[in-house]
Amino acid sequence: MAPRAAASLALGALLGALACRGDGSGPPPSTPRIDYVDGAIEPLLVRAASAVIEGFGFGDIQGSGTVIFTRAGGGSVLATVAPGGWSDRSIRTVVPDSAASGTLTVTTGAGGALVTTVHVLPHVVFDPATLAWQARTAFPRAPVGVALTVGTAPTGGSLRVTLYAAGGAEPLGGDSAMVPDSAVFVSRAAPGGPIGIWTRPHDLPAPRAFATAAFANRYNSRLDGGALYVIGGIDSAGRARATVYLAPVEADTAVGPFIAIEPLPAPVAGAIAVVRRGRIYVLGGADILGRPQSNVYVGRVGVDGHIDGWYVQPALPGPRAYGGGVVLDSRVAAFGGIADSAPSGGGLAVALPRLAVGDTARVSLASGFFTGAWASAGALLPEGRSQFATLPLGDVALVVGGMYGGAPSNAAETLVAGVVGDSLRAFAGPVGVNTIAGLGGGTLVGPVGASWQDVDGSHHGIVVGGIDLLTRLRRDGAWGF
Repeated sequence: MAPRAAASLALGALLGALACRGDGSGPPPSTPRIDYVDGAIEPLLVRAASAVIEGFGFGDIQGSGTVIFTRAGGGSVLATVAPGGWSDRSIRTVVPDSAASGTLTVTTGAGGALVTTVHVLPHVVFDPATLAWQARTAFPRAPVGVALTVGTAPTGGSLRVTLYAAGGAEPLGGDSAMVPDSAVFVSRAAPGGPIGIWTRPHDLPAPRAFATAAFANRYNSRLDGGALYVIGGIDSAGRARATVYLAPVEADTAVGPFIAIEPLPAPVAGAIAVVRRGRIYVLGGADILGRPQSNVYVGRVGVDGHIDGWYVQPALPGPRAYGGGVVLDSRVAAFGGIADSAPSGGGLAVALPRLAVGDTARVSLASGFFTGAWASAGALLPEGRSQFATLPLGDVALVVGGMYGGAPSNAAETLVAGVVGDSLRAFAGPVGVNTIAGLGGGTLVGPVGASWQDVDGSHHGIVVGGIDLLTRLRRDGAWGF
């Protein structure tokens, strides 16, 4: 049996019937309809944020057409459509400040009413001056080079948030060698940020370290189910791989057996990976010889959980691995990292040059593909920095830990950058009322991070693992806010 066919059967057995949107059993192409909002079947939106509605039959011009959200407290509220943002197949709008979870209605110029369901969170600005790290449930093992991601699903009047951690490595002799692991762990996050115990479902088919992870469900993609992806990483021989593993997820913590699906076009480890609007962006990373690359790939999560092809996009201006990145409304930014060959994970050599500059490129709000080449964003970091955790928090983004000139003295453990529209401002700091190092967590190099919102819009984040630069020992700590 072909790998794709076998993978589809395995996924189908665990997820059940999948969405019919876009396949032969769905409505005929001529039927006006809403297919997806922000790349998802039933999206999680945030007030005052941009959103794109995809479908058919909206009309070539807006005319008397409208976009209407449920209003908090009752009734409905009209949304603003971006100038030039109305076409027969897509509408670009902004979520009103008074919008609430419920129905989204598109009224067409022809008088039709198209309805779908959306979930709306309040717009809450995170104040980095109040950042206070707290110890969370420690990670069980192999906390260097773990692939970490988060899945969110509405349930009743709250959100169910689950952390997924895959692979990792045990360092031998400081950073001279890494022994990859295949373990996968899952932990449920409670309102306010605490997390539960880490449980271990099915392992990866093979050990991986410095891979990236992504989670998809109906609330952030076209998949009417749940899926955990582990992308690239180094194998037991220390060489980067192009593999992409998928495990179906039920009830958020029941992670099924992994299967291999569509691989990346080239092997990669230490890439920058970002998930937005049902697309997975993979930026840079190191090849099988540890050389940073400039490749950029975009893959869309399909209705069956597979990736609808990994599409080669405009390359970064220069090689970049073990850095950070964010995808904003219609722009993607990459920053920091290394451009020269290094040991797996980036190494701990203070003399290795590290990048302070960032690059940015425009992407289509609807297709997710790049619409132009990359351009320099200038120095986004105060000094060269790599192997840090990146935590996007709406109006701001944090970088935590990593290798930089002041790392031995933990001079700037956490930095913050403002996000204004499609612009990522320069990082500055340090910020926060305390530090992970000050709480006994070590001067962390190579931690991984994830962030999420509660149903009240409040932002939370977690940083897991890493090597303590001062002792050269791995740390199993998890720190959150």
